[in-house]
Parts: sequence; structure tokens; C-alpha cells
Amino acid sequence: MNLQKTEAFETPLVQVVDEEPLLRERVLESSVLQIDELTGGFRSAQVTLFDCDNDYATSLLHLLCIRAISQFDEEVVWIDGGNTIDPYAISSLCKRLRLDRREILSRINVSRAFTAYQLVTLIDEKLEEQVERCSPAAVIVSSITEMFLDKDMKWIESHQLLRRCAERISRVTKEHETVTLVTNHTHHQVRPAPKLTSLLYEHADVVVQMRSRWRGMLFRLPRAEREVVFAPVPWNQSILDEYRGEDDGKDGAYIPLGP
Repeated sequence: MNLQKTEAFETPLVQVVDEEPLLRERVLESSVLQIDELTGGFRSAQVTLFDCDNDYATSLLHLLCIRAISQFDEEVVWIDGGNTIDPYAISSLCKRLRLDRREILSRINVSRAFTAYQLVTLIDEKLEEQVERCSPAAVIVSSITEMFLDKDMKWIESHQLLRRCAERISRVTKEHETVTLVTNHTHHQVRPAPKLTSLLYEHADVVVQMRSRWRGMLFRLPRAEREVVFAPVPWNQSILDEYRGEDDGKDGAYIPLGP
């Protein structure tokens, strides 16, 4: 890891008229059957926001990162806003998916921020440069609101800086046709102010709400009014859904809900 270093598609908030065809259209699948059937996969030139109230979003990002590298044979750019990325979790998932962990980790380009201003610099000034350098299949921005919840930051400043980040992410995604995944999850389970969440919704093409329920995990596409509830099982266990009627099965990763 380079440390710097049911087919249902949700309708984007803004429809682009006479949009030019993509140079290369990618559809990233998670290998989790229920998620893939609900979303239809995550597509290039689109920003997907995971609005999550628990740690499952982080586990899903690890899985999607691995899948992007193995599925498209390209790199991933990961901007870590909350000390989220875990090389050990990635290595474990690689073992589950029978992939070379060294190869996968070597193709993840991580930039980590420890303050809101560092995060803004990484996104607003460095992201496009990094994308142009390594031509990634996917861009991941984890815990984007974490740094903007600092009590020492004024509300108006947090809002303005987050808007700059969201606008830059959207522009880079469209121009470089990346599969872009953003989470607003925070480690302390503190929900961002509604206006900050609304700002992220405004600049996302697809929103996936993830909520803990007594019977499992609720995934919902609020704009399409579609949802599914399922109970994730540990990554090192298999269930019948993974085989999908194929003779040899299909590798999946039913990552755990967490403690």
C-alpha cells in the first residue's frame, strides 16, 4: 500500500442532457449479492455516497477497493479522512478472495489527513494530480465529514470547506471517469449536522443509506425508494447465495456487521 503516500439503478440528482459516451464504462460489483442486486453496481463517472450510521461502511470500502483492483486491473486512490483504512483487514479479505495481498496493497495509493485543512488540500489541490498520475479505476474518500466536526471550527467555515471538497470530487469523477465512493461515517458515531449531510447529497449522483436494524443491515436508495435488509455473516464463512447457480461457485465476501 502506497502511503503518501432485481436490477435497480438509482436516478442521479441531476440529469445531464446530451451526455457524451464514456471512454470506458466500468461497473464495480461488491460480490455481496443483496447489495449488487439493489444498486446494479457502482458506475464510472458517478459519485456514490454511503450515508452510514455504523462501521459497516468501512468494511464495505475495503471490499470495494480490493474488487476495483482485481476486477479492472487498475489502481485505487484512497483519501483517508478518519484513519479508516486497515491493511490487515484488506489482507484478510484478499485471503478470502484468493488474491495476492502484496499485489493488491501495492496498488492502493493512500493519502491520510489529520486536520480539516489537510483534507481540503488533499482533495482540492492534490486529488486531480494523483488521479492523472496513476489513472485509477476508483477513488475512495472515507469519513469525509470527520474533520469538519471539530469544535474549534466555525460552522460557516466547515460548510464552505466541505463544499469545495464535494465540488472537486464531483468534477474529477466526471472528467476522469472514475468510480468514486464517499462515506460520511465517523468513528465516534456522531452524526454530521443535517446541512453538511444535505451538501453531500447535493453533490452525489447516487446515495446509499446504510442503517443498523435489529434483523440486520438496511440498505436503501432514497431517491429510487428501494431497499433491502440482510444479515451479513463473517468474511470467512460461505452461504448458498455465493454460488449463484454456477458449478464452481463465485467468490463473495459477506463481511461482518461488527461487534
